[in-house]
Amino acid sequence: MISSAVLGYRNSVQFDKTTGIKDTFNAVTMQYNNRQVDIDAFHSFTTEVRVLHQYKLGNQTSSLTGGVQYMNIGLHRKQLGKGTTGSDLDLTLVKPGFGRDVHFKTKNVAFFAENKFQLWPNFSISAGARVEEGRTDMSGTISYYPENAIPGSMSHHFPIFGATFSYKPAKGIEVYGGYSQAYHPMLFKDLIPTSLYEKIDPNIRDAKGYNAEVGLRGSWKFLSWDVNGYVLQYNHRFGTLAQTDNTGAFILYRTNIGNSLTKGAEIFIQADWVLRNKVSFSLFTSTAFMHGRYTNAIVKSGTKNIDIHGNKVESAPDVIARNGATVRYKMLTFSALYSYTASTFADALNTVVPPKTTGAVGLVPSYGLLDLNATIKFSKTIDYAL
Repeated sequence: MISSAVLGYRNSVQFDKTTGIKDTFNAVTMQYNNRQVDIDAFHSFTTEVRVLHQYKLGNQTSSLTGGVQYMNIGLHRKQLGKGTTGSDLDLTLVKPGFGRDVHFKTKNVAFFAENKFQLWPNFSISAGARVEEGRTDMSGTISYYPENAIPGSMSHHFPIFGATFSYKPAKGIEVYGGYSQAYHPMLFKDLIPTSLYEKIDPNIRDAKGYNAEVGLRGSWKFLSWDVNGYVLQYNHRFGTLAQTDNTGAFILYRTNIGNSLTKGAEIFIQADWVLRNKVSFSLFTSTAFMHGRYTNAIVKSGTKNIDIHGNKVESAPDVIARNGATVRYKMLTFSALYSYTASTFADALNTVVPPKTTGAVGLVPSYGLLDLNATIKFSKTIDYAL
């Protein structure tokens, strides 16, 4: 049994404007503009109990593990306070009250179990399930939004399943694979509008998906490797659309915008040689290939909705590679690491040139990084690194 708690505060003072609005002195007061004060208070408690039971299945030993996790989480969030005009961390308000002053209270219980069936000495199958039951209640006020238009509570129920297998046809060789479901539950930030011009789809639902992979790992003489291919399906992703309300006014409509599918491979290969005169040499590559694309998805662009079927998933580069070499001779070690990340987009619309008012969208160029390191070991406890 493990119990833990998070008891603390997160406070910030900021000038929260778009990049097109400069943080300058007010010409009338000759001071900075008023800062925004946000204060979060956390009181969270978690307890988890696990049980492991081993038993005989034929001549092999199998394992069953299960347990329960209980969480009781409290968050008091105070935001959009009108702060002072200074430049220090000052939580003083020049106007009483906060634009958002809400309490979140969440209770959640999860039941889980997994069984590893050791069918033969070189072959095993594992199957598991997890069920989440929870509820979050909110109380408080948001100055710019009608109180009766904000959900006061939210409950969820998630059963998720997974299975894996492992087969070792020869010494040092393993074929493995697995399938697991996943979910991204609706959070209150998905249900509470950030402004009066934002509306929430009353039928918005949780994001779900799955991950499946199959791979081969092993070692032979000086060589070791782990190579696998995977598929990641992400359904009902959250986003915003451009719409008009019953009065014809433009609104941002937060809803499920569509699905995405990512396919790829991960490759790790390392070779180690021991040469004469106490010289050793190591060479490795750890590279991931990703092909992430949107399917059946629509997002907002200005006052229009754009079909983004086939667009690249943001922050998912096609290639991420880490390649390195290490040479050791007696007390001296020299290593070189080259890292490469392919270009990617920062938004689902795949904007190439960002607008002047923001740096949050646009093409993120590819880049490489070379790291050189040398170490001299004077004794078992003293190293000098350069």
